[in-house]
Amino acid sequence: MRKKILIVGLVLVALCFGAVVCYRFLFLHFVRVPTGAMANTILPGDHLVVKKRAFGEINRGDLIVFRYPIDPGTYYIARVIGLPRETLEVRGKNLFIDNKQLMEQRVTVKPDDLFDSDHLEELSSEGSGSYRVFYQDNDDSMSLDDNTRGPFRIPMNEYFVMGDNRDNSEDSRYRGTVPREFIFGKPFMIYGSARSDHQGGEVRWDRVATPVR
Repeated sequence: MRKKILIVGLVLVALCFGAVVCYRFLFLHFVRVPTGAMANTILPGDHLVVKKRAFGEINRGDLIVFRYPIDPGTYYIARVIGLPRETLEVRGKNLFIDNKQLMEQRVTVKPDDLFDSDHLEELSSEGSGSYRVFYQDNDDSMSLDDNTRGPFRIPMNEYFVMGDNRDNSEDSRYRGTVPREFIFGKPFMIYGSARSDHQGGEVRWDRVATPVR
């Protein structure tokens, strides 16, 4: 009797393990962030859990993992700003969707130096929104004329994306919109985080198991 119970238990454990492996293979992916294009939302050295592209609607403000058609071998992380068939315009730090200003919380930070620090030093903020974006407080950041795009209409089934570290992100302002079929998934949690080797490789325990949004 005990032998039978043991066999049943082992079978159940094997089935559970197999289910977890199948779920991970089919629906989850794990990535490490190498750059600061999304700082301070996501820092270099953060390890993310990504839900693969088995999801429904893509909304403004969503974080996505994707590829650009001109660089299909590399995955990127950015935030969805413009949706298909919308008219978008970038005027310096202000974004306009169909001639209406997009509400964002804009944070001013010290000049980007993520090689010496694991995050951008925040100085002040203005505006309101469901997420925060970061602009450098120096004369080297893009001028209003240099940071003007549009207005232009986003093609059907394509998305305009931007990094949260706005002065250090090669996003749709420079590489174009992202077709839906090039979107891999949505990151939703930091499962691990560590500073780069030149900063000692220390684990950032305060970021482990925290959601990203």
